[in-house]
Amino acid sequence: MSSKNALANLIELTSNVADAFTTALYTVNLEDGTLKLRSNLTLSSHLKTDATFAIGEGLLGKVALYRDTRIDDFSGADASHLEWYSQPEDIKGLMVVPVVRKELEGVLVVDSKENYSFTPKLQKLISGFADQMGWYLSLEKKTPNWIDGEPADFQQMMKWCRFLNDSPHRKALSERFLNIPRSLIQCDATAVVWFENDATGRITHNKGWSQGLKPLIIESGIGICGSCLDSGQPMLVPNTLNHPWIIFSEDEPSVSFGSVMAAPISNEKRMLGLVVCATRARNGLKQPDMDRLTLMTNFVASSLQHKNTPPQPDLILNPSETASPSSQYFLPVHVKAFESEIIKRNSPASVMSIRIENAGTLLKHRRQKRSDLLLDQIATYLSDRIDLLKIFLRPSDEGLILILMGLDEQEIYEIEYSVREALSRVSFTLEGTKIELEFEYGLASFPTDGSDLGKLIETSWARTTQSEESVHG
Repeated sequence: MSSKNALANLIELTSNVADAFTTALYTVNLEDGTLKLRSNLTLSSHLKTDATFAIGEGLLGKVALYRDTRIDDFSGADASHLEWYSQPEDIKGLMVVPVVRKELEGVLVVDSKENYSFTPKLQKLISGFADQMGWYLSLEKKTPNWIDGEPADFQQMMKWCRFLNDSPHRKALSERFLNIPRSLIQCDATAVVWFENDATGRITHNKGWSQGLKPLIIESGIGICGSCLDSGQPMLVPNTLNHPWIIFSEDEPSVSFGSVMAAPISNEKRMLGLVVCATRARNGLKQPDMDRLTLMTNFVASSLQHKNTPPQPDLILNPSETASPSSQYFLPVHVKAFESEIIKRNSPASVMSIRIENAGTLLKHRRQKRSDLLLDQIATYLSDRIDLLKIFLRPSDEGLILILMGLDEQEIYEIEYSVREALSRVSFTLEGTKIELEFEYGLASFPTDGSDLGKLIETSWARTTQSEESVHG
């Protein structure tokens, strides 16, 4: 989760727990010795949002200097001196907490017009939230791009995938594929193939091939593209060894590329297209390049299905079985590609399995159709409620898997708890009838449960059949 979102969520939690009038996080700038407002939730129109406060001066500055929590009861005193307001507010109780990780990160202010005193239990909760804020603020210093969403080494990849997904139409998408940043994949030539309903493949866009490709037709089993079409899997030839590899068609002009790869754009139903990259240098394209291209095409396949699906009404608490096709949500992730971009780069990642325990009874007749209806509803509901980068996978007719990134194991347990609570309160329908779903859950995290994504998925799914005690220890 981005630190921006995480801090906002923690501010909201703190405010709700304390019944606060204002909850405000001030971050420290040690170079100029000041505190500045970073995030807040307030009912006041008089909060000084642009003010800075000197460390060592005033209430905020002294808490920062001495790193001591300040608790005040204004039941018999005047609270008009509170420096973060431009006009007096009728504050009854106040708690100011230093936000510290290894060093001072800031100051957390919580005041209330309802509570005169902060009980020991409430103090402990607020201090815990402050500790979490300190963790995120310290993490920003190590990986500043977390402010915008993902870990630094993954952010550029996700930014490009989103740019591809935002393409308004297929032509724009094809043109964007021709301009993959060289910081992601260094190639000398790119081509985009699209398949029509009759499986005829044509090269609609290309760059760097030095010959006309549009008249060529991609056929099953012929060349690198034909092999990719038949298998539905990416294909990499790192070194052609001057062998006259057929890339598109037997009718293509002779080419002198030393390294070629192709990745499919496909959903659960059919092959939509291919993206082909080539370099003149032998071994110019390697497995990491193949993994990145595959990750791009997988995200695009999901996006294309979404664009081709009629919009559905927003779901609030009772998802309808008229939800859009499952491929909108269930991404056909190429495990090795994903593993290379996430696991191999030591980015936090966890796998959460959700299995419908009573699926055998509910899906007895017309199993595939009923499964599609149920899993669509669940994925639709969760996709709007988990505010972090996620990917849905479908291991079987009985459930789904979420791959979650950017959170440590404790935070993943909190996500699992919130998902359990949410799904226990949601009504689902099957063929017009309200049904009760019984869920079992399983978690597996990198690196605790292994570094192989396939193994993490297998472990997470297996844990849905184990007792909660054996899973969580």
